[in-house]
Amino acid sequence: MLQYHLPFLVSGCLALHVFAVSGLVALAGRSADLPLKDSSSRRKRHPATTQEQGSINSVSTPGQQTQDTTNTAGAGNGTDPDPGVITNAAVTTASDQVNCTDVSTGRDDKCWTELKLTQWVEDWVDSNACYTGEAFASCFLRKEGFPGLDCTGIKIDTCTSPQGENVLKEPEVFYVAYNIYAVNQFFLSWWTAVGDAASTASDNVGEIVQLLDPLSNTNTVLDDVLITLTGVFALVPGLGYIADRVEGFTDGWQAFAQIWENALFVVPQIGRWVFPIDSATSQVIQMADLSTQMGTIIQMVQDNLNKTLVDVMMNTTMFLAFASQGNFSASEPSLPDQTNYLLYAFNTYIISQTLTGNNVYGVIGLNSNPQSLSFNGTKTNSAYDFSDCQGYNEQNVCDAWWFSGRYNSAFGLDDFSHMDRNYGDVLTTLFTNYTTGELLFDGAYACNANGNYGQPVNVTVNSAGVNTGCLSQLRILTWDMSCDNPLHRTSPGCEFLEAPRQNTFFGDCNSHSAYSVMDQPVYCVPYSYLGPLVTQNDIQPKRS
Repeated sequence: MLQYHLPFLVSGCLALHVFAVSGLVALAGRSADLPLKDSSSRRKRHPATTQEQGSINSVSTPGQQTQDTTNTAGAGNGTDPDPGVITNAAVTTASDQVNCTDVSTGRDDKCWTELKLTQWVEDWVDSNACYTGEAFASCFLRKEGFPGLDCTGIKIDTCTSPQGENVLKEPEVFYVAYNIYAVNQFFLSWWTAVGDAASTASDNVGEIVQLLDPLSNTNTVLDDVLITLTGVFALVPGLGYIADRVEGFTDGWQAFAQIWENALFVVPQIGRWVFPIDSATSQVIQMADLSTQMGTIIQMVQDNLNKTLVDVMMNTTMFLAFASQGNFSASEPSLPDQTNYLLYAFNTYIISQTLTGNNVYGVIGLNSNPQSLSFNGTKTNSAYDFSDCQGYNEQNVCDAWWFSGRYNSAFGLDDFSHMDRNYGDVLTTLFTNYTTGELLFDGAYACNANGNYGQPVNVTVNSAGVNTGCLSQLRILTWDMSCDNPLHRTSPGCEFLEAPRQNTFFGDCNSHSAYSVMDQPVYCVPYSYLGPLVTQNDIQPKRS
């Protein structure tokens, strides 16, 4: 059901080899060598230029959303960004302690704007001749007195902070040289974090496979694996939405992702390697082989990051998409030294693929809270047992359900091959160690609601930010609340709105003959059932 490519969609009118499709712009395939300077102008970022005058620390602290497990949480009215969105940063007042024309007073992010360095770089390119095929970064460092530095790729210890007498000769020269170094270190820290995560990623695959026991023919798509392992902004449903639930998440992650988002918005072609499209790597890997191939896959992610850096250092427009944000003049932004957050996207994808391969579906009880129902004896079917849902644990799981504050609804898992299976303990383990309910369920629900179930992981960039869609490949089904009498089998489903009923739905709970309670037959429903029979007494349902 998966397509073997990764669409990269960008709203608006974009530069650098992009083409319009239905109001969106799709990132073009890999192009030939990029020129030193593009003839097309860089895209003006709208609505804000805040990031150009702020520092890396100008990203606001994510808002803390307290999840209310009754009925007061957000309803998900369709106006919120989908999971995966990084919002624009807030303005931070620049320091007044640094004189930008005197490097000896220190460095400050404000200096890129004060010295008008974007125009200065463009003028420098127009007035300086470089060797044929020479990268902008190499040409600049060579001609401005830093010939020993090689910042054109990820090469350990070859790109260091500019030093020597030439540092003081002209502030513009120093700040551009320092930004070349800092952008290089930005990608180096990302490359290093991916490498550091390799062993943990391989272990996670083994543990997830052991927990969920996937079928031997369960597959993953390599391109999807590559994007999820990139991981920097792949997870973030409004940031504050999961910030307090993911171990290892810090403001540094948000700041790092914001820089990457801003650069993509200006020059989407920057993402041509990080987000593979219809590439030769679009192949299927069986889940059983994924762990043993992890070393090779991690190397591919790192190679793609290095290719991206080579592009950025080669091409002035791409370099300025990073440097002109003003975040690289005081210090080199780097990815926080934690791998847990980096792997949450990968884990979520692997978990959802495994569940789907096992014929397990996510099911949502819209505007339903099992904990509240457990205390609503007068409004709940007396035969339906909520006794094990007296309260939510730390992972927001109660019996078979996880409660979503975003949608004010409860999600569960329904195994079509084993309708009586209670996944409550499995969900608790998954949300303790590998992913979150927001990523697995809320993300999948948004993907399904947009009609994208079965589509590959995709990345979009628009004025709202960067959104990674369909990270969770779980199919979400909705209980048919209009079907108040499943005995009338004229309806096509009577269980879900999106799919036919399970073969065992509303079947004989004894496997032989329906037994009775108060002379009424008792019929089997899935263990995570939250359909209309929960509040009706005419028919006796049993979780089984």
